[in-house]
Amino acid sequence: MNPLAAGLVTAVDLALLMKAAAFIPDNVWLWRNGPGILTHLRHEQTPDVDRVEALGVRCDFCKADIRPRPRTSLRYSRRHPPNRGPASTGVLRGRLRGVVNLVFWTPLLIAGCGTCLILLSPAAPAPLLGLGAAEIGLLGLLTLLAALVIRYSLGTYDLFYSDMGRYVGFFSRRSLAHGSAAQAHSVYLAALLLLSVCCYAVTYHGLYAIRPDQFAGHTSPGFTTWLYFSATIASTTGGSGIYPVGTVSRLVVTVQTATGLILLCWVFGVLASLRRERPTR
Repeated sequence: MNPLAAGLVTAVDLALLMKAAAFIPDNVWLWRNGPGILTHLRHEQTPDVDRVEALGVRCDFCKADIRPRPRTSLRYSRRHPPNRGPASTGVLRGRLRGVVNLVFWTPLLIAGCGTCLILLSPAAPAPLLGLGAAEIGLLGLLTLLAALVIRYSLGTYDLFYSDMGRYVGFFSRRSLAHGSAAQAHSVYLAALLLLSVCCYAVTYHGLYAIRPDQFAGHTSPGFTTWLYFSATIASTTGGSGIYPVGTVSRLVVTVQTATGLILLCWVFGVLASLRRERPTR
């Protein structure tokens, strides 16, 4: 066993576990306060969700009484709750919190941790590698479920709240500037679909590394093969030449197929609204 590889994979497992655990308080807070936030944003006619979640809001007009998001949140945001204590300490804490939230930004975390798991899979201990692969898949699933919660709670304002929405922020601002909200959401959902495919590809790669008997039809596949396999499962087309034959592999494929169908239906719905959208003059 390589001690360095074991240490790095352990750090990856802990980071993924912390991020997955942080989804719970974040989305419970949003589920409870989402309707009030949506009402207030429509009243104020502003997409500044960051200010509402960081500082909370009390509005006499729309009767909104919203507390700030939990301090244990690892969600990436441009604003944070005010710090307590001396000003110098508050500035240091604010910068440290900004760095921590950037490190745990969902696309960056998945890209970094997934790369580590792929590169270290030959030398990493099987239990640690399997745990990391499972956490990557779980994080991809939770990201999709969180996107549904955000959509249900904030409506079209979900683009300004979701971690993946910030990933496509440049395209979103350009699209929204031209009055094309549906086009911005199509880019956002395409990024969600790509993230899901990559997460499950890392999961399949790790599962095959520790349990090759879970799959049949291919010998010694690399990550690109698993990326292709994941894309065929997400699109429900099949034809990759790899077949899940074990209980665990079939369970993962079933979950990805279900989530892939949800994502595809969502994307087609947005594309349909994009087609009905008329350019502003």
